[in-house]
Amino acid sequence: MGKFGYPGDPSYIYAILIIKIKVMTIQEVKNFRNDFQSAITELQEKYGVNINAGTIRYSDNELRFKVTARKGKVTPKLSKEAFQIGDKVKINHKSANGKQFIIEKIMTKNIRVTEINLPKGRIGGQVRVSPSLLEKI
Repeated sequence: MGKFGYPGDPSYIYAILIIKIKVMTIQEVKNFRNDFQSAITELQEKYGVNINAGTIRYSDNELRFKVTARKGKVTPKLSKEAFQIGDKVKINHKSANGKQFIIEKIMTKNIRVTEINLPKGRIGGQVRVSPSLLEKI
């Protein structure tokens, strides 16, 4: 018996399967995310939840990611081109619950926003946020 067993031995077949597994590329992972988002659209509408896939981690033979379903309306994922400086927005995240922001600067990947409608004496902080988390008011 050699390193991977001999033909007919289950360990030999297993070794062949490992060798033939295709390594995933970054583009394939991005395509998977887009296909996953398309596939869950029906579930979002049926159950009235907003489903998000977390960061995808991958290796040669598997993908891993966290899926979160939150009650509430389905919010469209907007790109930075959908926003202009001065627009009033909300951040669709649990830490920014109910806060309103105004767009200060649109950068390459993120958008810088400043909190508005603060209680008297409190100064609003600036936050850099991904455009996909923003929702126009």
